[in-house]
Amino acid sequence: MHSHRSNSSDTSKFTCIALAVLAAQPGLARAQDVGLEQAADLRQVITSAKSFDEIAVELTNPMGSLSAVFNDFQYNTFQGNLNGASDQTRLTYLITPSIPFLLDNGKSIVLRTTFPVTFGEPTIPFQIDQDYADWRIRQFANFLPLDTPMRKDHSYMGDISVDLAYGGVNDNGYITMFGAAAVLPTSRDGSSERDQYLLGPEFAFGKVTRWGVIGAWATHLTNVAAVDEKLPLYDTNLTSLKIFFAYGLGNGWQIISNPVIEYDWEGLKDNKLLLPIGGGFSKTTSIGRIPLKMDLELFHYIESPTAFGPEWLLTFSVTPVLSDRSR
Repeated sequence: MHSHRSNSSDTSKFTCIALAVLAAQPGLARAQDVGLEQAADLRQVITSAKSFDEIAVELTNPMGSLSAVFNDFQYNTFQGNLNGASDQTRLTYLITPSIPFLLDNGKSIVLRTTFPVTFGEPTIPFQIDQDYADWRIRQFANFLPLDTPMRKDHSYMGDISVDLAYGGVNDNGYITMFGAAAVLPTSRDGSSERDQYLLGPEFAFGKVTRWGVIGAWATHLTNVAAVDEKLPLYDTNLTSLKIFFAYGLGNGWQIISNPVIEYDWEGLKDNKLLLPIGGGFSKTTSIGRIPLKMDLELFHYIESPTAFGPEWLLTFSVTPVLSDRSR
């Protein structure tokens, strides 16, 4: 009997100490109201003073206050009238560190850098020692040999892209963002590299609501310089519209849809528009003290280039949070 009372006393002391420590953290005063049964699962109280639902919304918002590393794994299947187009697949890994800098006026400057790695780019041989990847195929669709089979090229590191944006969320929950995006000619893959410096504007508008977040993020890129003027210069005029949508279900769960619509102004007729529809689910949780968001989405392209373009896209994303810059 004495041993049983001692264990109960120790447990009560531990619970009280845990609640006191949580209540002492900045921004965690609300933890004082956590019941004993809720305190047993301390993962529900994040050290960043944000709940899982709040973190999920912040990571969907392009002007969120969280420093994070987005890891996107994209698996594509393809279609088209080129020989073997429907047999092609592609796996792409995108790693994007995102760092916000909070300003005195309550707005932020966000710096994002994307490093893409592609495993097995589908191409078609067209010139000596030159295979054409999807963006070149769109520009030369009417001149490519339909009887020459496509093939899966080697894996490579793609061009690094950078964007720098200014904006924030006002008191009514409206998201505004504008900035500049650039692509640097860092790739050394002869089939996919453009050998161009790309630059253009970007802007976003959205709304944070009680149930989640919704908005759109537009970017236009055009070539501003070539690596070597002696090389053939392919024009680039590419507009993309990224839809971001998340509906909160509670406890870190969301219904999400983040399609990227693209329009290639340099593509030939019927080879300009890429329009996917779909969505999926997201769960925000933690590993130890590190918040982690996981997304799974499936998209079908209802519009895709006639010669060669994506048909299905499966995306799995893992995003650990590094820090909260709002504090």
